[in-house]
Amino acid sequence: MTDKKRNTKIIIIALVAVVIVLAGAGITMGVLLMNNNNTQNQSVPEQQGVVFDNNASHYDKEVSNAGGEAQGIKIPGYPDMTISSESTDFPITLLNPEGNPCNFKFTLSLQDTGETLCTTDLVKPGDAIKGVTLDAPLAKGTYTLIINISTYSVDSNSEMNGAQVKSTLTVE
Repeated sequence: MTDKKRNTKIIIIALVAVVIVLAGAGITMGVLLMNNNNTQNQSVPEQQGVVFDNNASHYDKEVSNAGGEAQGIKIPGYPDMTISSESTDFPITLLNPEGNPCNFKFTLSLQDTGETLCTTDLVKPGDAIKGVTLDAPLAKGTYTLIINISTYSVDSNSEMNGAQVKSTLTVE
């Protein structure tokens, strides 16, 4: 066999070996990634169906307790608000005060029409959603805004006492 044929044969064998090694590495990475994804999915208890709002983040400011109770669930108060009739941005802070024994789920609606403006997923104690986006701008006028707060135990996700806070919403 000539040197040229022998060198070509060695190069082909080397290339086949490299392809086999790369294929093996790719399969190994795929298996590792699938196991990692399964592990991550198992860390979220699916049987409870608990979904936390992705827009919520930690809230550091001190707030007053509109519920008035020294113990139990702390309910934040909401001042009268004014928003633009040309915007869907609603600059409201939906807060679950630090130390509460429950997660909050907020539903914002208009008292006169019953129209639901926004419903959130769960918000952990100490977290807040800073602003929501409405589906459509509101017509100019003055409305009574109902902030309905449903509460769910952080331990068992069982429903607890909720609250309803009213505020005046002016749309200019």
